[in-house]
Amino acid sequence: MKPLGLKTKLSEYAIRHDLIPLKTRWERTVSAVGSLYRNFYNLLEPGERPRLSSVMEEMGLEHSREILPRIGAERNLHGCALALMAYHRLFAIKSRIAEETPEEIVIHVTSCAWKDKGGWTPELCASIQSFENGLVKGVDTAIGHRYTKRRSLGDPVCEIRLWHPR
Repeated sequence: MKPLGLKTKLSEYAIRHDLIPLKTRWERTVSAVGSLYRNFYNLLEPGERPRLSSVMEEMGLEHSREILPRIGAERNLHGCALALMAYHRLFAIKSRIAEETPEEIVIHVTSCAWKDKGGWTPELCASIQSFENGLVKGVDTAIGHRYTKRRSLGDPVCEIRLWHPR
């Protein structure tokens, strides 16, 4: 039997004593969830995919009930932006508020865990957007939400516009 190297010994110690860094755990989990979603989406016939989007929207509605109290945000335009960006952070998506007025907030997504993963398509991104639609609707049904740019279509950022009709 070949002697174990230092890296292997350290890895074994970390595994045995539950010392795998949280960042590593979360990155792997997010990657697995994205791969699972992609594979499930691709198993469905194109006509069945809207049902998956409906499930994602319902999940967003459910999560809206939990996230606002957790982050201390209000049911308004700014609170909606914070809720979206909180979920972005959870799913390894980097986003920031690029513009904010009382009527509209523009969020730019500068990177995400899936953009360059094999098999990740603009259609798949649009399906995942349904979660955000539900989240926004759960915060305030009057707030509008749409993507005006997508990195998966070659834009430098994904641009999300949130607006509150006056």
